[in-house]
Amino acid sequence: MENQASQMSVTFWGVRGSIPTPLTPLEIEAKVIEMSSEVVRAGVTNPDEVASFLRNKYTLMECGTVGGNTTCVSVEWEDTTVIFDAGTGIRPLGKKLMKGPFSNGGSEVHLLVTHTHWDHIMGFPYFAPLFQRNTINIHGVHPNLEDRFRGQQKPEYYPVPLEIFPATLNFDQIEENKKYELKGGGSFSAMKLHHPGDCFGYRVERNGVSVIMATDSEYKRGDDGLIARTIEFFKGADLLIFDSQYTVEEALLKEDWGHSSAIMGVRLAIEAGVKKLALFHHEPNYSDKFICNILKKALSDKDKHHPGASLDVFAATEGLQIDL
Repeated sequence: MENQASQMSVTFWGVRGSIPTPLTPLEIEAKVIEMSSEVVRAGVTNPDEVASFLRNKYTLMECGTVGGNTTCVSVEWEDTTVIFDAGTGIRPLGKKLMKGPFSNGGSEVHLLVTHTHWDHIMGFPYFAPLFQRNTINIHGVHPNLEDRFRGQQKPEYYPVPLEIFPATLNFDQIEENKKYELKGGGSFSAMKLHHPGDCFGYRVERNGVSVIMATDSEYKRGDDGLIARTIEFFKGADLLIFDSQYTVEEALLKEDWGHSSAIMGVRLAIEAGVKKLALFHHEPNYSDKFICNILKKALSDKDKHHPGASLDVFAATEGLQIDL
C-alpha cells in the first residue's frame, strides 16, 4: 500500500446489534458523576486541564460512549462510497454526505446488505441522500430484495413509500462468491454466514487493501467446513469487522441464535492473518463498561493463547474512523 495516501477510509456509524440503545439520562448522569469524582480525587482544579486529564486516564469508550445506533459502516475512497447495512447509523452518515456533493444530487452510493433483519434496514427511510436526485445502488444476495425494502415502507409501518423519494434506487441481485467491480479500482464479494434467515459477509478490496464485514454470524463447534471457508474469506484482511455480541458463556447458551464472541473473533482473525479486528454488533443489554471488559478479556486471551501475534484488537465505537 502507498504510504502517502490511504486506499480506504472506514467509519463506524452504528455499532449496536438487535435494537437501538441510546444512553438513558441516569446512565449519562452516572458517567458524569464518576468522571467528576476522578477529577476531584486527582486534585485537578484548573478547568483547562480537565479534558486532558480524563483523556489520559480513560478511553473514549469509557468516558464517552460506545454508541446506540444499529449497524452501519461506510468505506470511502476518492468519489466512491460503499455502505455496509442501513441500520439507524445510516442517518448520521446521510447527514454527513449531504454536507458534500450529495446535497445537489447526481452522486452515487453502494449499499451492501448483509441481511434484512430490522436492525440492519430500519434506518434506510431516514437516509438523507434519498431526498435528492442521487443514485442508491442496493446490492444483496437474498431473493426479493426490493420487495423486502418496499415492505418496510408499507402504510402499516411507514408513511412514505419508496416511490416518493427523488433518488434513483437500483436493486441489484448478486451471487455469493462472485467478484463485482467498483469505481476507482475497488471490488466486493459476498460469503454466506451462519445466521437465522441467512446473512452474508462482504469483502471490499482496493489496490491490495481489504475490509471485511462479518456481522451476525455464529461459528458452531465441530463445523469445520464453515470455519475453513471463513478463514479463507478472512485471509490477510487489513480490517475485519466481526460480530462479538455475546460472551463465550452466552454464545454457548444461545446456540443457533446466530451471533458470536470476541474470543472466537480473535481466534479466526489470527488464523487468517488479519491485521486489525473490530469487535462489533454490541449486545444492547451490555453497558459501555461491560463492553470495555469484553475487550479486555479478548486482549488477555490473545496474549495468553497467541503470544506474539500482531493482531490489533479494538471495540468499534460510533464515529471511529480508520484509514487503511
